[in-house]
Amino acid sequence: MESQNNSTKKLDISEQNEFLIIPRQTTASFALSELCVYASQIIMFFFVAALSSNLLRDEKQLVEYMNSKINGNTMYEIGATMIAIAATVGIIAAISKAAPRSSLLERLADEVLTEAPRTAYVFGSSVAGTFLAAAFFLSNHPETKAPPIGFWLLYGFLAAVIGFLYGYAFAYAFKHKAFIKTNAHLPTPSPPKKIETSDESLA
Repeated sequence: MESQNNSTKKLDISEQNEFLIIPRQTTASFALSELCVYASQIIMFFFVAALSSNLLRDEKQLVEYMNSKINGNTMYEIGATMIAIAATVGIIAAISKAAPRSSLLERLADEVLTEAPRTAYVFGSSVAGTFLAAAFFLSNHPETKAPPIGFWLLYGFLAAVIGFLYGYAFAYAFKHKAFIKTNAHLPTPSPPKKIETSDESLA
């Protein structure tokens, strides 16, 4: 009888394993994960600026690095990049819908569409990280003739917010179906079926 109970438990477990339970990601958790990715990029560009200026000790090297990241063409490049992202996403989406049904093509299109918005993250985080490095440099060298620390923090914050909102809008538009809505349509597992055995069969 004990062996029969053990076999019944094994059958119950096997039936439960037939269902793949995917935890549903809420909008808040998705936004938090994207924000963490974006913040890590800002920190990365901050360290790049620090390493390029002898750990924020060389003003000349820091200014050269800042000029390479922020110059007269920066706003034009950011605007052009945002337009290019929107155009690229639109073209890929149109091709994936117009082309014959192909799981490989759809998977490749989804990968491109979900990663394209990260380009906006790079531009926003690079400017924000550079401005943050300038603020840290001025805090350690207050005698430097430059705009006050609040100037760099304010514009760095604005650049970070604009870059994140633009990239997040595209990321959410193309990821919410796969990461939020699709999980809601997963089949609900039915309760495990138990195999009942009578004493006559055991005899």
